[in-house]
Amino acid sequence: MPAPDDQLFVSQEDWWNNACLNWCHDGWALYAMGYREAADLLVQHLEEHGGLQDMLVYPILFLYRQYLELEIKDLIRQGRRLLDISGGFPYNHDIAGLWSICRQLLSDIAPDDSVEELRETDRLIGEFAAVDPSSMAFRYPEDKKGDASLPGIMHINLRNVRDVMSEIGDLLTGAGGLVAEYLAIKSEMEAGFD
Repeated sequence: MPAPDDQLFVSQEDWWNNACLNWCHDGWALYAMGYREAADLLVQHLEEHGGLQDMLVYPILFLYRQYLELEIKDLIRQGRRLLDISGGFPYNHDIAGLWSICRQLLSDIAPDDSVEELRETDRLIGEFAAVDPSSMAFRYPEDKKGDASLPGIMHINLRNVRDVMSEIGDLLTGAGGLVAEYLAIKSEMEAGFD
């Protein structure tokens, strides 16, 4: 049972189990990749051991959705910085709306890059948004009205979800790398004018 001297967020002598926080100047990528890696590890565990997929489907899909949301918000934030557009990103969980903003920024930054891949990503994010538009469906079994969160869905292949999320992740990571490279060039150019 919990004891008076128990604490959750402390460091211990077994340093290999101590997670390091706040060491990165910009933690967006760290947060996003942490959610994706956690989901991937859970799917890998199910592939190797099986048996818990009916219970773990909810945290796995929540983790993947959270990854997408953070990755997209970071791309919006960085894309707007690159294009000198004020503001960060919308503070909501509307993944379809966030992706729409992000997609437009990516098209403005690199108009002819990955057109077909972006179209397929539109479709896949739209599929996720249709099932879980506001990041609640995989967190709660009912919505705020008491209706089932996932009506009509009977089966989800988690290996397939992981594989498709990996493809989406590759596209988002590549876009992030491109934006980061352009930001570095922009910074060098601005430094040269001072």
